[in-house]
Amino acid sequence: TEVSPPDDNGLCSFGQSLWNKKTQIKEGKIKIAEVNKNLIRTYGDNFIHFSELDYLVEHVSAGQGMAMGSLAGRAKREPPAYLKDIAGYVSELIRDGDTIQIGVGRTTEPLVLLGMLDEKHDIGYHSEATPPGIITLVKKGIINGLRKTINTGKVTVTALGGGSKEEMMWAASNPLFELVDVDYLEDVSIIAANDNMVAINNALAIQLDGAISAESIGRRLLAAAGGQTAFVIGALMSKGGRSITVLPSTSRGLSRIVPLFEPGTVVTIPRNLTDYVITEYGIAHLRQKTLRERAQELIAIAHPDFRPELKKQASKLF
Repeated sequence: TEVSPPDDNGLCSFGQSLWNKKTQIKEGKIKIAEVNKNLIRTYGDNFIHFSELDYLVEHVSAGQGMAMGSLAGRAKREPPAYLKDIAGYVSELIRDGDTIQIGVGRTTEPLVLLGMLDEKHDIGYHSEATPPGIITLVKKGIINGLRKTINTGKVTVTALGGGSKEEMMWAASNPLFELVDVDYLEDVSIIAANDNMVAINNALAIQLDGAISAESIGRRLLAAAGGQTAFVIGALMSKGGRSITVLPSTSRGLSRIVPLFEPGTVVTIPRNLTDYVITEYGIAHLRQKTLRERAQELIAIAHPDFRPELKKQASKLF
């Protein structure tokens, strides 16, 4: 694994991206570290003493990973117009003092830059990473964590990204940002311990009964779940918590809201755990609804061209 040179106390940093590196080192039989003098040092549980490593190999990279326009390495591009509508609908469900999580994905990552949190106050942040705009909102004081139930006053993540080099350096040197191991970050009991926890995640498709796939269409694996399932469960267990799933109504001319998934589709979120679903056409609230009511809610936010057929199929299913 890659680490910074040890400081005066013998501690090496894992840089801007911790994830499960400490756990892997503790479980490894032989522990080899590449020492990169360009690696940034951050605050939080993001250090290891050099004595815990078996071998140190000097390595110097250009350090170009410091600033990331997209958390998944996608090229930076202008967000489509429909995302502005989705950002507005998500904003309606976020209250001052909420603690939020934002999953990695094409729909979720641009929402902050599109004003989702601009008019909010005392927002907390507990999420895997920092999509574009998060560091700016910390600078402005919109995200300050003052009302978080645990890790109060901290931005709790396992990786930094989505900012310019200057923003990344500012965040790395700021004790407000704490990098923690992903096992802690995605512990459902830790997520739920924050009151008013709001999980915001992507979906590839959703059935009319509310089941969500964020991983595959049929047997074609397109993405990984990451911490999505844990954050959805934790948010629903949280006092005042909410789970929000966002997706465009269509993709390549096909509806993303479907009567039934293709055979082999991975269900990331079971229908009984689906809370709010948002497309550019509005908000559907599925919790504690009957199957027929769920279908009606989802059809109302589907693309208008597909609503007649969805209604026809829903009448057969429910």
